[in-house]
Amino acid sequence: MTDLPEKADDCARPHGSTALRFLPALLIIAGALAYYGSYWRCWFNPHDEGGTVCLIAQRFLAGERPWVDFEPGYNIGWFYPVVWLFHFTGVNYLAARAFFFALATITALLGCAIVTRISGSRWLGLAIGLILVVLPGSQFKDYIPLAEAANTACLILMTRTNPASAGRWLGSVIFGGLALGLTLLVRVELGFFFLILWVGVLFFLLLDRRTSMTRRALCALVGLACLAGGILIPLTPTYLHWRSQGVQSEFVAVYINWERYLQNSIGIKSAATETSAPAEKASASPDLPAPPPADPSPAPPARSSAVEQTVESTDVSKLPRAPISGIWRASGRNRLLPFLTYAPIFSFAVFLLLSIGRLARGLFRRDFTLASAPMQWLLLIGGSLTTFPQFFLFRPDRPHLSEFMPGFIIAMAGGLWLLWPRRDSAGILRRAAVWIYSGFLAVHLMAFAAFAFEHASAGTYVARHGRKTRFDAANGVNVFVTQREAEILTGVRDAVLAHSRPEDYLVCFPYMPGYNLMTNRRTFVRDVYVDNATRTTHWSEETIHEFETKRPAVVIIDDRKINGLEASRFSQWAAKAYAYLKENYTRVGRFDDNTIEVFALPSPALPVQSPPQ
Repeated sequence: MTDLPEKADDCARPHGSTALRFLPALLIIAGALAYYGSYWRCWFNPHDEGGTVCLIAQRFLAGERPWVDFEPGYNIGWFYPVVWLFHFTGVNYLAARAFFFALATITALLGCAIVTRISGSRWLGLAIGLILVVLPGSQFKDYIPLAEAANTACLILMTRTNPASAGRWLGSVIFGGLALGLTLLVRVELGFFFLILWVGVLFFLLLDRRTSMTRRALCALVGLACLAGGILIPLTPTYLHWRSQGVQSEFVAVYINWERYLQNSIGIKSAATETSAPAEKASASPDLPAPPPADPSPAPPARSSAVEQTVESTDVSKLPRAPISGIWRASGRNRLLPFLTYAPIFSFAVFLLLSIGRLARGLFRRDFTLASAPMQWLLLIGGSLTTFPQFFLFRPDRPHLSEFMPGFIIAMAGGLWLLWPRRDSAGILRRAAVWIYSGFLAVHLMAFAAFAFEHASAGTYVARHGRKTRFDAANGVNVFVTQREAEILTGVRDAVLAHSRPEDYLVCFPYMPGYNLMTNRRTFVRDVYVDNATRTTHWSEETIHEFETKRPAVVIIDDRKINGLEASRFSQWAAKAYAYLKENYTRVGRFDDNTIEVFALPSPALPVQSPPQ
């Protein structure tokens, strides 16, 4: 399509004084502090990942064991730093938010480093870094773009290091293995996707013309060993720790059954998820701790025939993906999500076709090296593709698009630089094609920026807009929200505190861990995320059994369309559990246009507790 540098090293390396060398990083850090600091205390969403990470970290601190007492959802490394942080700050929502903003800043620095390394331009790297600061991705999920950027940076570094320099080259492989091991601790499928990329790169090393075939084969074998060693550095002590806790088999199963983990991540139900009674789960884990003592309040009456006869929706549809026809059929801003859903596929296709063609050309000429531009393209696109399935296949919404886009922005910036014509011999059609495609990428970025600034769930500054009312609750939930949000949160908080004690259970469906956090009430629910697409076959029966045996003092139901469909309302897919609550609990509050309902066990009134100051 156009003339390209045959080797990535053909691009100029950045030069200059030490002060100039570190100036982009300093500007990115300063920009991040100013930008994130301006809305650090704004917005609180009971449905987002912030409540999940804080609640699970709190359960770690309480001595509960992952996989036995609760499902982490992400892998356990996701929560380690937050648990360590809470050892110093106590369970604190704002401390966790600051930590994730720090991860977003590191991602921006890595994006700057990757683009600078590929282009030789510190100013282009700075521009990309600042864009990543402004568009950091969904709050409390910044591990994902960070893992993507870190692993991509390690791959780029390794391919640009000449294997003839054995010490430096093997050091880069070990460092890459360390990043890969940490990724496997945080997000399993991302780690395995990048492992595939690493194995592929070491295979292509056998075709690198910079050294002899014997040396290439030796480097590939030793490289695999060094990569494995780097991976084991973080995994080994983690395994030993959980072996001391008696859950080593569960820890290993996370990796052995990673394809099931991937199926769950993209919303494909497997037979293993169709579990039945809680008793079966308990019998499978003889080390389960004894259940907590029963609440002394009166036992709820046995379930009635009306509950048994209630009909539930069996629709397991997940959140539907925007149809591609929405790009031209929808009106106004409604076109943004369809465009942003399918535009990356076009860019992936362009770069993959070009890189494969150029790669074949290099192999035919026998002048291929790992540092060649086609290989850099493949690594950039491969790294970006690792997070695309989570958005495109599992949950094609604003938060998941936002967690995918930082890595995509890095890949497109680096790929476009390598694509840009640099020779006078490039024909006018080639130059025109590159300019047109550059315009397409610019439109893509602007469309995403407009979409990301529509709602706080994208992690941007829009979280500050209209949020001037202070809301104070437990565990560092001291934030500014809108007047309407404050009324809902205050109503829920006061209802929970008025009808429960600190040792009581609070159960929230579907997926509202933020209410447990802000009221400092524990839960017995193993997996806090449940909807019509992820429930088990007998979910209502199992949940009613838990209501009867564990007797939560308060249950909160949000009857919103969690997957955008009528069948995804709790009252539809969990109709039996909902009917049981209405028959055996007392409704003590309704909020947010009556979609949020607070149910309490019938019992003598408890003294009202003042909210934390």
